[in-house]
Amino acid sequence: MALSAYPAGLVRRIAAGVYDLFLLVGLLLLAGLALLPFNHGHAVDGHNPWVRLYFLFVPYLFFSWFWMHGGQTLGMKAWRMQLRNHDGGPVQWHQAILRYLSAWVSWLSIVGMLWCLVDSQRRSLQDIVSRTELVVQPKER
Repeated sequence: MALSAYPAGLVRRIAAGVYDLFLLVGLLLLAGLALLPFNHGHAVDGHNPWVRLYFLFVPYLFFSWFWMHGGQTLGMKAWRMQLRNHDGGPVQWHQAILRYLSAWVSWLSIVGMLWCLVDSQRRSLQDIVSRTELVVQPKER
């Protein structure tokens, strides 16, 4: 695959994030349903630290699997973006962990996402921390 000439901008990143958010909500609902048999059919206690950890781990599995297997979530694919290692190769597991954890800070503070507006290479906080890059793929002809 040919390498893209330019990094993904803020609007494209947010649009792909919204697509993935819809998928993630469905996945989290299924993850919650999967816990029902272990709690005698009742809702789980949201204050339980293990339950909170579980609901943080499920999105990590979702994102990291897509990032390490092709570099695209479904939202990223729809917006023709690909996540890759800084040298153009596939994302490694340690980069996926760093990217996921720094993405929480980035999205919750907004500063990390807005950083791509001032960075000369249009990188967000999670790109810098994980040494990855989010690029726009050329249109297929």
